[in-house]
Amino acid sequence: MLRMIRGTTFLSLALSAVLVAICAGSAAAQHSQYGYAKPSPEIGVFGGYYIASDLYNVTSGVGAGSQIGLENSFMWGGRLGLNPNRNLGVEFVYTHAGSEVKINKTTVGGPSNSVGTINLNSGDMNFLFKQPSLGNPRTTGFFELGFGWTWTDPSGIKNPATPGQNSLSPKTLFNWNFGLGGMMDLNDKLALRLDGRWRITDTHVSTSSGVWCDYWGYCYSYSSDLYNSGELTAGLTYKLGGRK
Repeated sequence: MLRMIRGTTFLSLALSAVLVAICAGSAAAQHSQYGYAKPSPEIGVFGGYYIASDLYNVTSGVGAGSQIGLENSFMWGGRLGLNPNRNLGVEFVYTHAGSEVKINKTTVGGPSNSVGTINLNSGDMNFLFKQPSLGNPRTTGFFELGFGWTWTDPSGIKNPATPGQNSLSPKTLFNWNFGLGGMMDLNDKLALRLDGRWRITDTHVSTSSGVWCDYWGYCYSYSSDLYNSGELTAGLTYKLGGRK
C-alpha cells in the first residue's frame, strides 16, 4: 500500500494546482477569440532518450564513493489528449523505459558490473499551457506540468550475498514532472511534437536507509529519497478535431 505523501511532495502538488488554476482561467478568457468548435481530442506516439541517475551510494568503508545507478536508455510511449481551447491541453500519457542497473566503480577495490535490468512504466496526467507562435501559425510552444505514478518491474536483479532474494522489489511510486516542448503542424490533422521533461519520483525510502549489500561485501544506501530523471522525446500527434 502507498504511504502518505510527505510534506515536500504535498507542497509541490499544491503549487502545481494553483498554477493549473491560474493558467486555465487565463486560457478560458481567450476561448471566445481562439476557441474550438468543440473540445478537440488527439492521439499520439513518441520515442526518445531516458536520462537516468544514481539509486544507491556507498557512504563509508573502502568502497565509499561507488554508486549503483540506472543507465541511460531508449524510451517510448503514447498519449491521449483533449484540448478545451487552443491555449490549454489535458492528456494522459503512458511511458516505458527499460534500464540496466549497474555498479559504477569510482574507487580502487570497488566492484563494477551489471546487476540486472529494471522496467519503468509510468502513467501521468499532464496539463499543457500553449502559446501559438505569432510569426508562424503552424507552430505552437508549450509549458507542461503533470503528476502520476511509476510502476517498477525489476528483472533478474538479485542480491548475490543472499541467493534467491530480489533486493529491488516491484513498487508503485508517486512522481511529478515538468517540461517544455513545441508542436509543428504538418497538415490539418498531423503534427510533429518535441518534448524535454524532468521527472521527480518519490522512492518512499529515506536517505541512508534501504541498505543493499553485494557479493563483495560493499553495502549501499539510497543516495536520495527523490529520484530524478530526464526525458527527451519526439513523436507524431494525430488530431481528431479542428479549430473553427
